[in-house]
Amino acid sequence: MARHLDIVRNTCQRVVAALQDADPGVETLVKLPGVKGLDQFLGALSERGADKGDLSLAETAVRQFEALIGEFAGSHAKLAARIQAVGGADPEASLASERARAALFESAVGVTGRSTETQISIYVFRAGADDPGTLHRALAHAMIGSTVTPGGMPATLVSGNTLAWIDDADTRSSRLLDESAARGRTPQALLKPFTSSPLPTVTSRGTPGNLVQVIDPAQLDGPTTFDVATADRSAHPYTDPNTGKPALDEIWCLVNAPTRHLIFDVYLHADIERRFRPSADAVLWNPGLTVPGGDRWIASLPAQPRVELLGQGLERAGSRAYPRHAELTRFFFDQLGWAAGEFVGFRVEVRYPIWRVGYCLRLEHLGG
Repeated sequence: MARHLDIVRNTCQRVVAALQDADPGVETLVKLPGVKGLDQFLGALSERGADKGDLSLAETAVRQFEALIGEFAGSHAKLAARIQAVGGADPEASLASERARAALFESAVGVTGRSTETQISIYVFRAGADDPGTLHRALAHAMIGSTVTPGGMPATLVSGNTLAWIDDADTRSSRLLDESAARGRTPQALLKPFTSSPLPTVTSRGTPGNLVQVIDPAQLDGPTTFDVATADRSAHPYTDPNTGKPALDEIWCLVNAPTRHLIFDVYLHADIERRFRPSADAVLWNPGLTVPGGDRWIASLPAQPRVELLGQGLERAGSRAYPRHAELTRFFFDQLGWAAGEFVGFRVEVRYPIWRVGYCLRLEHLGG
């Protein structure tokens, strides 16, 4: 092959080794040549009269491979090193293994005086029924088995900055399910059937679109454990006026307290779900809740989460991490007055999520 194509033998050997994988996976990317080698390989095939359609598909794949390298590693060698680091023979010794994450959890509890058994975020998105140019977002947060120690950090739920151009006077910014403003003491923010009694005090603060709900479980004489669930909603332009692209591109769940289980669900209305392809990422965020732009790979963690397709409706909404999760999800949809059967769900679920990491569901727009 090398003589026929007039390229170096090593490039051909690596292509053949990759093609021999009976069940190609992420490890196959380690066997492949780098982008330059693949470009030389395709160029040689073109000169030898290979099918143009096949070459076009292969060229597209190489460009996607190049983009993946740029985003997650910076070079093919570094990508291979990261893959091999998390895919070694001993998974318990690999970077970001469950054992390592559990150790971080225990240490973070000692630092913060805070812990949560299960952190939940349920996002629901739909276009406006009468105005398809408006994107409606609803978010239910829950901290189940959340423990606060006297002298430790307060419990907070952060909705995140949904859109950068929101004006302070914009009435479409974050509001509660009863359409009241999300400011000051807001007991109406609580989803009471899933919150401990007596109800904790909830204070909502922050700029529009960047809602922070602070939970104060009364005067503490010792460690206190409680459940709390809150919800808010907002509406924004479907298209980002700064880019002309859909505003629904990244959805975040921030782990701001040591947590044993993370359930991060996103439901998209069927009318818009078909326009996007989801993927997941785990990224260290900057102090301003931002991540590096073009060099995002610098802040990406070695082990990335997986996206699970829940399908349409709530048949698969349950989770072992919280026995009442399906009940909570259905209650949330009922409070919104939205038919759950019209939505398609996706889930990122992690045991011992990494403290101070943002778990992100990325939505690649497919057009339409």
